[in-house]
Amino acid sequence: MDRPDLYQIFYVSRSLASREQVHDIVANARTLNARRQLTGSLLYTGGHFAQLIEGPAVSLAETMVAIAADHRHDTVRTLVKGRLAARRYGEAQMAYTEAPGANELIANLLGTRRVNTRRAQRVLDLMFKP
Repeated sequence: MDRPDLYQIFYVSRSLASREQVHDIVANARTLNARRQLTGSLLYTGGHFAQLIEGPAVSLAETMVAIAADHRHDTVRTLVKGRLAARRYGEAQMAYTEAPGANELIANLLGTRRVNTRRAQRVLDLMFKP
């Protein structure tokens, strides 16, 4: 069902978290996301995060403020931000995937001065298939 207040944010960041802390992040996010009406997916490479979050604009803004302030993230960079016609993840408060082989890909996204939004969207489509 389409919603008028449905947005997405796709960001990447350098991880400063241990593997155990990442599992805590996922567990806490699932609880908070259910309350905030957010869905999405988190990819952890061992050295970086990539995350797609979708939901109401206010909830996304609150979540991004918390992520930016979290000491387990460094260099948080938003690649795609905007409206959505429908959720990609249905009711999944937080899908989670580990992909150690994608570490260099995300490092490259963090390292470029200017990211082409279309290219970031293509990467998003490849990395976060429902």
